[in-house]
Amino acid sequence: MPMKEVRPEILRDEEVKPAIQELFSYPALVEGMKAFFPQALSEFVLVQKDRVNSSRDFQELIALPVLKEIEKSSIRALTASGLERLEPGERYLFISNHRDIVLDSAYLNTVLFLNGFDTSQIAIGDNLVKHRISELIFKINKSFVVKRTGSAMSLYRYSVLLSAYIYEQISSKRDSVWIAQREGRAKDGNDLTQVGMLKMLSLANTGDQKAYFQDLHVVPVSVSYEYDPCDLLKTLEYLNKLADPDYKKDFREDVQQMLLGLKGEKGRVHFHFGKPMHEELDVFDTLPNAKKQLEALAELIDQSIHLNYALNPVNYVAYDLLHQSQEANKQYTAEEIEAELAFFDRQFAHLPASGAEEGRKYLLNMYANPLANKLAALASLSNLSEP
Repeated sequence: MPMKEVRPEILRDEEVKPAIQELFSYPALVEGMKAFFPQALSEFVLVQKDRVNSSRDFQELIALPVLKEIEKSSIRALTASGLERLEPGERYLFISNHRDIVLDSAYLNTVLFLNGFDTSQIAIGDNLVKHRISELIFKINKSFVVKRTGSAMSLYRYSVLLSAYIYEQISSKRDSVWIAQREGRAKDGNDLTQVGMLKMLSLANTGDQKAYFQDLHVVPVSVSYEYDPCDLLKTLEYLNKLADPDYKKDFREDVQQMLLGLKGEKGRVHFHFGKPMHEELDVFDTLPNAKKQLEALAELIDQSIHLNYALNPVNYVAYDLLHQSQEANKQYTAEEIEAELAFFDRQFAHLPASGAEEGRKYLLNMYANPLANKLAALASLSNLSEP
């Protein structure tokens, strides 16, 4: 008898309470929580868990207080813009750049929830569900899995199911969905949409591709962190890959980056919600085939993300250090520039001597690329507007 096809789906409400009970039955979860959170928050969560009967309960009673504590201790300001373009009763496909394993989608949902919108479902890679505790946390929090491992045929079959699942959630107005613009994080800060991801989204389409993506109500979201708590870990990972092309990060390193991403200093964090794409997709009518249409959609998403990225002094100083330019001087005071130069000096001091130059360039690009991409997007718009 053939095996039943595994399908992408979130937990049903009646499955949440048993999942919560299993989650908190693991001593490692309870002990880790007590070590990671202030005592009052840990005790609060242990009381609240018994009140959780749905994913919404979990997000409101547990996830939101936890994220508020993380915000208080590691975020200077959490802000959002563009929400006036969204309608509370509508459902959207949020496609964003990807910086942090956990917080991109978590704070996107926080911003939505606090502004009167329903939270979105979250697409996560199967690398994040290799441990039962993390699998339960993600699934209780309205996450479904994007498979990245398996045979080519099984991955294709699952991708068709995933495409149909995402379309059905949005077109039936059940839920919005968040998905990153690319597989994995843009560790070098260069936010570019993978056409392959858009191809996956289109697999369930049997009709007109423009109408299909208009039905998905695509909303590009720019996620901006002033500081990346994992910048050094990402740089060291890059250096390890330079030294050993076969180097692969294991799940323990993912956990280390998750925890550092949660606790580490992030400075200003901003979410910008772009305009839902509708008439912008009229460009599809001028293109010869589906491949060119997806490439054009990727460019439109990138343009929105790049133009609406919230830049900070650290981005300008990194750009100037790489390009021997004076962009920071046009925007910021000498004191602000000196503070960022000191920040980079502290980060550089942690790089190994054997890879110091390569590491220095990589780390600077991590902060400079958002500005480089914004400047390129502005130049492109300027060229289009010229007669």
